[in-house]
Amino acid sequence: MQPVHGQSRPTVDVTVVMPAMNREALIGRALESVAAQTVRPARVLVVDDASDDATADVARAAGAEVLAMDTRSGSGPARNKGVRAATTEWIAFLDSDDEWLPHHLETVLGHVQGHVLATTAAMSSGGRWKGSPHPGAVALRPPSMLVPSDLVVTSATVVSRQAVEDAGFFRPLPRAQDMDLWIRVLETGPGVASSEATVIYHEHATQAIKDVDLMRQAFERILDDYAERPWMSTRLRDGALSRVIWDDLREAQAARQWGTVVHKGRWFLNRPHAVGALARVLHQRHRARRRGRSTP
Repeated sequence: MQPVHGQSRPTVDVTVVMPAMNREALIGRALESVAAQTVRPARVLVVDDASDDATADVARAAGAEVLAMDTRSGSGPARNKGVRAATTEWIAFLDSDDEWLPHHLETVLGHVQGHVLATTAAMSSGGRWKGSPHPGAVALRPPSMLVPSDLVVTSATVVSRQAVEDAGFFRPLPRAQDMDLWIRVLETGPGVASSEATVIYHEHATQAIKDVDLMRQAFERILDDYAERPWMSTRLRDGALSRVIWDDLREAQAARQWGTVVHKGRWFLNRPHAVGALARVLHQRHRARRRGRSTP
């Protein structure tokens, strides 16, 4: 990567891993944000997921190393290829449609001591806050990924390469591969989420996260897959589901589907222990909305 003009920057023991598929129009912005960091990553690996356009050429022109997937496999397997190629202690993830503020790496690396994962927050291009809205730093363990909600923004995250290997890498889930991995990484050691926004999360119509049904299916599968973990309980599972059921209830209420409203309401009546978790979810959402409105 090209250095920031007029600055002498230390190199840090970090490899940036960026999966990309048909991103020739966007990846330059992401790579420019890496080049503008106040500290220099040891390597920048772009994993080209069988693009049909000039994504790889744009990445090479920006100074990144490019690894090619043999067949289109999705962001999880692409990230795995990048992690396996890395030799540094730390991996920093950045999606090809997002960008870092210049102090991102320096800030997040300031939190890694004693942790296997550190993440900061992000502000979306649509004015939404992503990540922890709570003041200071929040400790992360597997249950905190589920209730009140996932506080880890992938493009804002630095994680121990060894912890990713020990956790078994990203699984080929249709969605939520990152949350699934963070749960397993946090089984190997503690994490931390800072509320400082150091990433711009760009929203656009082609984002996979907009497929709500697939996201729901993946989320419920994750809950099923970890049902036998010692930290998982019925209370935690119901607490995690409470936000999904609440969103369904509110959507049905807006559509005047009163039968569905009653059905979802009964779910809470039969699980009063989930109400406390829902209160935490709603409190966190309220904080996030306030942070979003107050951040320029």
